Amino acid sequence: MSEFGSERTRLARLAGLAGLAGGLAWVGLVVASFAVGQGQTLLGYGTLDVLTPAILALAVVGLAGYYARTQTEWGRVTTAGFVAFFAGLLGALAGSAAYVAGGLLTGWTLSVWSYLLALVGAVGFGAGLLWDEVPPRSGALLLAISLPAGLGVSLTLAVGGVVPDEAVVPVGPGVLLGAGIAVLGWWVWREK
Repeated sequence: MSEFGSERTRLARLAGLAGLAGGLAWVGLVVASFAVGQGQTLLGYGTLDVLTPAILALAVVGLAGYYARTQTEWGRVTTAGFVAFFAGLLGALAGSAAYVAGGLLTGWTLSVWSYLLALVGAVGFGAGLLWDEVPPRSGALLLAISLPAGLGVSLTLAVGGVVPDEAVVPVGPGVLLGAGIAVLGWWVWREK
């Protein structure tokens, strides 16, 4: 293998590790955000707000590594889903960074709407990966179901009174999205 090839592989593996860390941290952030609202954690919203841009940055780097490894196998639906997913994550990153760094409420608003775009894009991206049979299928499935299944479970918990608070609604989609990113990152990290 050429020196360029080994350096490229090393960078891709590092990007995969970033995706794994970012995805797992996203799951933790979503659960911790809900726990803060329930008074169940020592962390406050301010701490979680400060962590959000770093976690989103790790997720973005991980997805870039996955893109570099697999994009030649993608069809149109996968590509369109990725563009929406990636753009949504970048917008959420920019918005949350503006909110944390400058206290700009418009940054928070941008991050919320961008995150919604990322969730919708993740569904299309995951479904496209499944259709195109691009590994890992488990990560693709988690992304494909992140919004519909995650929202369904969360709404059922909220409406059914199991968790008597509508703040649980974003937890299901967020956990599945973070898990999907983590699986894609793990796959890139372990590929040679």
